[in-house]
Amino acid sequence: MTVSAKALAAVAIVSVAGWVAPAFAEDPSYLVLGAGKWEIFRNVDHAAEFDVAYRPDWTWWILRPQVGMVAVTDGDYYGYVGAVAEVALTDHVILSPNVSIGGYGGHGFRLGSHIEFRSGGDLFWRFADASRLGLGMYHISNAGITRRNPGSESLILQYALPLGRGA
Repeated sequence: MTVSAKALAAVAIVSVAGWVAPAFAEDPSYLVLGAGKWEIFRNVDHAAEFDVAYRPDWTWWILRPQVGMVAVTDGDYYGYVGAVAEVALTDHVILSPNVSIGGYGGHGFRLGSHIEFRSGGDLFWRFADASRLGLGMYHISNAGITRRNPGSESLILQYALPLGRGA
């Protein structure tokens, strides 16, 4: 998929998300913890991935900022900042498409650049105490800014721990 096609897809997702209800306005900040598999679509030994992200309780429309870190058992790491669109599909089901930019390093899978983009989404079940449990799927690539751009996909199980207000 080209960079312009990815950008168009991201705009379409956020536009459609605007037609459905934003997530709960009273929701707190979240510490999102995740564990899963790195490079899920490659025919290789899949390394384990561990994610941690902070999503503060302030929003603009349906967007919430996020900052996070990914550590992989093959030695790769990725720190990122970005935005999450929080959409309540039902009283308990939250869809969270998100995009980020960050720095990549390590000695595992070579992504082709130290600057990488992350796009994907989460599907969470929101409990009465505002905590969330869900699955996330992500794609990390350099969007063609270098000649080498293999990308990597991840599938992770996540728990969003509510912090502060509303928790």
